[in-house]
Amino acid sequence: MAYREYFAHETPEGLSPTDRAERADYSCTKMVGIMIYSGLAENIFQGHLYNSYYTINGVITSYDWNTNEEIADITVQGWMDSPGHRKNILTDMFDHEGIGVIITEDDKVYVTQNFC
Repeated sequence: MAYREYFAHETPEGLSPTDRAERADYSCTKMVGIMIYSGLAENIFQGHLYNSYYTINGVITSYDWNTNEEIADITVQGWMDSPGHRKNILTDMFDHEGIGVIITEDDKVYVTQNFC
């Protein structure tokens, strides 16, 4: 997402998290009772390394930088405040999780959390 400058669960080509996982030779299938579930769940977040910045005559002079802990707290709180993302986190069927974090040159933070 960061390198291609988009922010969505599907790629610009329409690939879902499950599609992308399968392209990487990863699949997720769960049996719950007599039901078989296939596919991944995904949470995504985009924020910044800073909380705010200060300007003089339209020029940025300083930043109020977030700590790593603050970035983690902001990310998780955002997910927990979203019913769909909260459900992904709290669903006990998921017993595997992968997390990726990238910071771009313009101080954006992208976090992806995948569940199986």
